[in-house]
Amino acid sequence: MNWLAGISVAFVILIGIVVMVELVAMTVLLLVLKNLLQEIRERVDPLIAKANVLLATANEMAQTLQERSEHIAERTAETNDIISNRMEKTTGLIQHVVADPIIGGIATIEGLRRGYTTWRVLRQLRRAKKQETE
Repeated sequence: MNWLAGISVAFVILIGIVVMVELVAMTVLLLVLKNLLQEIRERVDPLIAKANVLLATANEMAQTLQERSEHIAERTAETNDIISNRMEKTTGLIQHVVADPIIGGIATIEGLRRGYTTWRVLRQLRRAKKQETE
C-alpha cells in the first residue's frame, strides 16, 4: 500500500507542476497579449485623431454648404418674385398697348360693317317701297 500512496503523491506533485507551468504559460501569453494590444492602441490612436479632424472638417464643410444653399434659395425666391412682378407689369403693358387697341379696332370695324349692312338693307327696302308706289 505504501507504493500506492507514493504513486498518489507523485501524481499530485506532477499535477501541481503541470498546473504551475500552465499558469506561467498563461501569464506569459497574457503579457504578450497586453503588449500587442498596447501596440495596436499606439497605431490606432493617431488614426482616430485623424478621423476626428476629418469629421470636424466635414462638419464645417456641410455647415458652409448649408448656409450657401440657404442663401441661394433666398436669392432664387427674391429673383422669382421680381420676375413674376415684371411679367405681370409687362403683360399689363402689352394688354394696354397692343391688345386693347386691336380689340377696339376690330370692334369698330365690326360696328362699321354692321352699320353698312343695315344701311344697305334699309336702302334696298326704300327702293323697293318707292318702286311699289310708282
